[in-house]
Amino acid sequence: MIKSIYKQSGADETLVLAGDATVDRMPGLTAVLSQTGENFARFLTRYVDGALVGLDPVQGCRLLELSEKAEPGAKIYVFRSAENDFRLAVSVDCVFRNLVFEMLLGSGAFETAEDRPPTRIEDRVIGYSILKLVGGFAEAFAALAELHFEREASLEGAGFFALGARTAVVAYVKMTMSYGEHRGRIVFALPRTALDPFRVALSRPITAEAAATDEKWSEKLYNNVVRTEVRAEVRIEARGFTLGDIARLEVGDVLKLPIAPTDPIRVVAEDRTLFWCTLGQKDGMYTIRLEEFSDQRESYIENILGV
Repeated sequence: MIKSIYKQSGADETLVLAGDATVDRMPGLTAVLSQTGENFARFLTRYVDGALVGLDPVQGCRLLELSEKAEPGAKIYVFRSAENDFRLAVSVDCVFRNLVFEMLLGSGAFETAEDRPPTRIEDRVIGYSILKLVGGFAEAFAALAELHFEREASLEGAGFFALGARTAVVAYVKMTMSYGEHRGRIVFALPRTALDPFRVALSRPITAEAAATDEKWSEKLYNNVVRTEVRAEVRIEARGFTLGDIARLEVGDVLKLPIAPTDPIRVVAEDRTLFWCTLGQKDGMYTIRLEEFSDQRESYIENILGV
């Protein structure tokens, strides 16, 4: 069972806008980052059991100091929020990189080498998992503001300095992702200037009661979501042809497909497999019968491989 572990960092204090030690005891930020860890743990449950996500206390320092603390061989990913025009950075070590492959893809192999950058496919898998972590932060922050993040790979060469000047103050938290005997380290950092617009809310604990529920808004949202139109396609396995094969085709020719009538076929929406089905006929029309939901992990691997 995956759990999120959180260590309480201190009592409630008012957020002060000056000084690099003012971000380490913000109950609201602590709650948001704690929920971020829980959301990431929930994401991992799609793939494995027996992992742990732990959080250290939230801290604050200058960017130069944080950069000097970066672990050798760590890979830093940078994301930008268009709504608030700020960036955050996530650093992961090589153990995290290998853990991600083990948990998401079941690689069966675990490297400990730290002297090489991630390969292209590794970067895609790691980036996918980090995007889920950042998405978990946006979900946890939703009580204060709606955020959407996109990766800015072009700035990742600057490391943590992609967040601002060397003397800028950042809030950061160290996370530990554990699976089996291995421990991967994550550093989640964002500039203090991104928190300033929410300083009042972050100076006190964020509780479930703080988010008032608007029943009319919830009902409207539900109705709009339920009525949203989604285009679905039934996809049968394809067969390749050469241009010569096409040139020789005549009216009445039969094209053989690499499946049998009883083989499972897919229902796809937005390039994501939703259901596995079987083909049939009813009332003189071709039909499909839904047999089972698509496995999320299998669908993810298909997306990575471009299937």
